[in-house]
Amino acid sequence: MTSPLPPEVSLSALGPRTRIGVGGQGTVYALAEDPRWVYKEYASRLVDDVDVTTLNRFVRLAAEAGPDGDALLGLAAWPTAIVRKEGVVRGFLMPRVPDRFRVRIQLPRGPDTVLAQVQYLLNSDDYLLDRGLHIDKRMRLELLRDTGEALTLLHRLGVCVGDLSPNNLLFSLDARPRCYFIDCDAMRLHGDSVLAQAETPEWHVPDADVEELATPATDAFKFGLLAVRLFAGDQQTRDPDAARRRLDRQLVALAGKSLDPAPERRPAPEQWLDTLDRSIQRTPPTPPPAEPVAPVTGQEPPRQESTRQNASGQHPVRRIIPKPRVVSPQPAGRRWGPLVVAAMTMIAVLAGLISANGDSSGTTPQARQNLPTGFWWNTTQPPAYPGLSTRIPGLVSPTGSSGGVPGYPGLPLPTYFDLGSRYPRVKLCLLADVKVGRGLNRTSARTKAAVSAVRSFLCSINNETPPLDDPSRTQAARVATLTGKGPFYVATIIGIRTAANGSPQVNVVFAPSGDGSSSGCWRSRLSLAKDGDGYHVSSLSAPVRASCP
Repeated sequence: MTSPLPPEVSLSALGPRTRIGVGGQGTVYALAEDPRWVYKEYASRLVDDVDVTTLNRFVRLAAEAGPDGDALLGLAAWPTAIVRKEGVVRGFLMPRVPDRFRVRIQLPRGPDTVLAQVQYLLNSDDYLLDRGLHIDKRMRLELLRDTGEALTLLHRLGVCVGDLSPNNLLFSLDARPRCYFIDCDAMRLHGDSVLAQAETPEWHVPDADVEELATPATDAFKFGLLAVRLFAGDQQTRDPDAARRRLDRQLVALAGKSLDPAPERRPAPEQWLDTLDRSIQRTPPTPPPAEPVAPVTGQEPPRQESTRQNASGQHPVRRIIPKPRVVSPQPAGRRWGPLVVAAMTMIAVLAGLISANGDSSGTTPQARQNLPTGFWWNTTQPPAYPGLSTRIPGLVSPTGSSGGVPGYPGLPLPTYFDLGSRYPRVKLCLLADVKVGRGLNRTSARTKAAVSAVRSFLCSINNETPPLDDPSRTQAARVATLTGKGPFYVATIIGIRTAANGSPQVNVVFAPSGDGSSSGCWRSRLSLAKDGDGYHVSSLSAPVRASCP
């Protein structure tokens, strides 16, 4: 395997390999026959979710982009060949991380060589000294400048990083360019993703429930966040003034604009480059300390760790995950989707009643006794019938006094089961359609579960206020906004991601249709929670106007 890689290879052709790491998405192996490459094999649970067409486009990009493709392979562990096993795509090959993006560091357990993840640099000066890392202002400026230039190249190629965080970005102490991207299969190419987009905790955009993920605007925001935290020595601050001690005024101003909640007002990383170049020219290097720093034995400060697998499989930091939310029991009547069959059965029953009760041919009660209505037609005292819940909003089999139709309490002649007012509600549930957007794997178990949850929610908002796990006024107002724009006959799933607590979140565009609907489509992110029947919608983001798919 010393010749150029073909676009696809068989797993058996890779030869002997050694596992070098295991992560949330799969396992990374070193290849004995060619150490230039490593093989990332997706976990079995994710194989069906991989968008093979998009992964093929990732591979072709590096081969067909000319000089930009060469530059891409120099700054990122980019997928270079798809790996199949018995015809099924199991993973891909990518370059091994160059040695200059590894660093010797003092850890509480002793010295170790680890991936030079930028998260190490987002700490105080004392922490860096204790770890034996000498990072001066000029090196920080060069790292930021080289990262900005790399993002400019990626955007020119139609690539958005998406989960731009210090977990997926490496630094070099030895030479420029000082940055190197890993986890590149998690990026987005021309709007398409290999797997669902996700964000590292504390590196999310301001309104992650509304703003589309993995766009040039989200990359611009996170680049500004990187600048602030890199010069503030703080992993959580979002205040540009926190970096003012080290960062030039012009760069602080750019950082402030990059953190603007409005995506269209954020400057692109390319707009930083001239200001960064001038700042680098004015900043001389600082010599390292003369005295070596002894190892420490204290506790490691908390640092974030992505759940994704990086190119070497090393995970030298502890993970920060928000405390999971307690999900309350599912109220009755939440899931409308599985009840379509029940609705159709009720309509059949209604049709029988209409046929029987609307008969004006002079048929006697005795003759009616054989009609297929399910009721015993006679003039004797009728039996008592309990109320029959159909779980279709507003459609409940009637009960009441013994008056009306003999054998069915409270049912007057002629009757249509109040069908004129009930049938539209049934129709909204039966005809409501849930579509899966381009680039998503329609056959995966996760997508199917999301479709079922969205269909139930769509039926519910078309008829009544759906019960949510979050009973707050904010959620009630959001539901009211959405129901007021309906009814909706189509909901299109345009994205699926995994939240920090492990639950799915679904980006949905609702398309109204018919009398009473407000014009235009509306988008919201639905958070799902699992119960005994599968998944249901537990909360939603504020609905916003959106382009119709």
